[in-house]
Amino acid sequence: MTLRFARTLLSILVLAVVFGARPAAAVPPAPTPLSPTHGANVLLPVTIAWSAVSDPSGIVAYNWEVSPSSNFTTVILSDSTSGETQDTVSGLANGTYFWRVQAVNGAFVQGAWSQARSFNVTGVGPNAPGTPSLGPTVGYSTFHPWESISFNWSAVQNAATYVLHASTDPNFPVATRIQIDNIPTNSYGFAIADEGNYYARVFAVNADGIASAPSNVITFSVFYNNPVPPPPSPVAPANGTTLTLPVTLTWTHVLNPQPSGYEVEIAKDSRFATIEEHIPQLNGPSRTVLSLTSGTKFWRVRSHHGAASPTTSAVTAWSATGTFTVSAAPPTPVSVTLTNDPLYGGDSTWVAVQLTTAAPSGGATISMTSSNPNVAPVPATIAMPGNTAWTQFMMDTRPVTSPTPVTLTATLNGASASVQLTLLPASLKSISTPSTTTGGTPVDAIIMLHGTAPPNGAVVRLTSDSPAARPPAEVIIPSGSPSASVLIPTSAVTTNTPVTITASYNGGSVQSRVTLTPQQPPTSLTLDPTVTIGTGGSSSGLVTVASPPPTDLLLPITSSHPAITRINTSVMIPAGTTRGSFNIFTSAVTESTVVTISVSGAGVTKSATLTVNPDLQPTPTPTGPLPAPSLVSPANDARFSPGQAITFDWADVSGAASYTIQIDDDQLFSSPQVVSQSTTASQFTTSTLPSRRMWWRVRANDSAGTPGIWSAIRRFEVKN
Repeated sequence: MTLRFARTLLSILVLAVVFGARPAAAVPPAPTPLSPTHGANVLLPVTIAWSAVSDPSGIVAYNWEVSPSSNFTTVILSDSTSGETQDTVSGLANGTYFWRVQAVNGAFVQGAWSQARSFNVTGVGPNAPGTPSLGPTVGYSTFHPWESISFNWSAVQNAATYVLHASTDPNFPVATRIQIDNIPTNSYGFAIADEGNYYARVFAVNADGIASAPSNVITFSVFYNNPVPPPPSPVAPANGTTLTLPVTLTWTHVLNPQPSGYEVEIAKDSRFATIEEHIPQLNGPSRTVLSLTSGTKFWRVRSHHGAASPTTSAVTAWSATGTFTVSAAPPTPVSVTLTNDPLYGGDSTWVAVQLTTAAPSGGATISMTSSNPNVAPVPATIAMPGNTAWTQFMMDTRPVTSPTPVTLTATLNGASASVQLTLLPASLKSISTPSTTTGGTPVDAIIMLHGTAPPNGAVVRLTSDSPAARPPAEVIIPSGSPSASVLIPTSAVTTNTPVTITASYNGGSVQSRVTLTPQQPPTSLTLDPTVTIGTGGSSSGLVTVASPPPTDLLLPITSSHPAITRINTSVMIPAGTTRGSFNIFTSAVTESTVVTISVSGAGVTKSATLTVNPDLQPTPTPTGPLPAPSLVSPANDARFSPGQAITFDWADVSGAASYTIQIDDDQLFSSPQVVSQSTTASQFTTSTLPSRRMWWRVRANDSAGTPGIWSAIRRFEVKN
């Protein structure tokens, strides 16, 4: 169903663009209404038509409106065409109406409205569906905000769907009415948030989209202060009855039952001071209670009906109080139930155990047995928590080759309860394929079982009703697995070709239908990058076609070296686009290798090359002391003035973590030196050297602090 507050999507889009921040554009001229003639008597549906107009940016749409007044103060129908100069009008009561039309240009600017024309509806023609009869709202006509309101109407022959209108204006204007489209049956319910007095009507719509005349109009109101209906009344159990668990409570429906509207309380006292169970949001009118302590219980129920104010609920009074007593006898099992039925070998299911009364506060240990533990194993015991009468555990069954009866039994306090089940052998559940795929690319089919495959696996046979799809003769679903996938090769086709794939196993069969679509020729294939390394390398391919395909287009792609490049078997070009991409991942090579990637379609192949180079070799870790750095500056016998900044520079040494520079007035560098300094950079600057002849050298140190070989020695002088 679609809930909308009128105006078509295109009209809203046009308005949004027109009133957005964009430069002023030329306004397209107004069309001229052509038919029906002014004042004509018509039967619905009627076709309205107008003249085409032109605009430098083109015409992308026409908007039209229908109103009971010539000044269009109330618009009751509006729609748009995608450039067509006529449309069909239906869904009007007998009477006089006015219509007009405007053009929308390629810049999404709306033009002026045409002159208004009128027509008189005198009835419906043979192409319109019959008119439904709308009954009164369910329960009453006075509702609260957010209270669900139910509508029912007579079914109409040949109606495909129905449309429901609700409005505070009896003219049902497009701009403000609630409109619910595509209702599949002759009833519907919804809640309204806004207060007001409302009108409602309904239409039948046939398969061609033609609406009937509107139904009769009904009225109802939505207000916070509307009356609340009477509360529900308890029905069972009868007051004063002594019961064992589980206990089912039932009550009468209220006049307008709400989704998740009932609320139940069970207490240990008549004043409901000690609530044992509080159960809200019930669809009702019943509730089965699985666990209660022993003793006398008091219960009541009420119903919620939307909102009584913006912050409070509209809720009925509590019902009259019902009473019952839960037996104090020792608990015994009353039932063992399974979640899944039927149950196939290899499936899992919850197993629930219900007791007649709650276990004592310390809990209870229940013995469990299976008549066939090889295929339906259960734990030897399960624990029932204290003051609880219901619990469950998971049972994992095992595959069987034929229907296998199993009995599960729960025992406590000398009494037992059992459940009989038949564990069924695996059977086919489904085979699924895409609804469409491009011929010449493989179809990925998934075969599903009920249960899991037996110990030797499930051999599923495959057939095709067309030579365009060639499935393997059989697929083996591995033991213990519920499914298997298979690639089905297909051939290129020139027209849409439906193919039915049939899977058969163990006397049963399932089918899936796929339509093979024609290929398109690729217009280009590009790779980026075109050079990569082997290990961890990658590239991306881009394929283009000349025109957008109507459905997703798959084109086969191949590699001249599949051991080096990993690619999918095809590239997808999404419907409505002209390009699609795919990834290429590479493996290690020992020498530079040129790989050709190709894409094919409709007899055309496009190729591109990718060069895969050997992996980059890491720089070898040096052994022994680091080599001597090469000195850069100052040059040998350079002279400097006192106080001048002197920069000593040398070449980097691979593996060096730091350097040691020594400067001394003794070429043997006897202690103490003038300078002995460590630095992480491969240069050192100072302006505090004394005025004399000196020598300098440098060595590298590795990360462990091991010194390398000293460089050559250079001489320099600081002198006035």
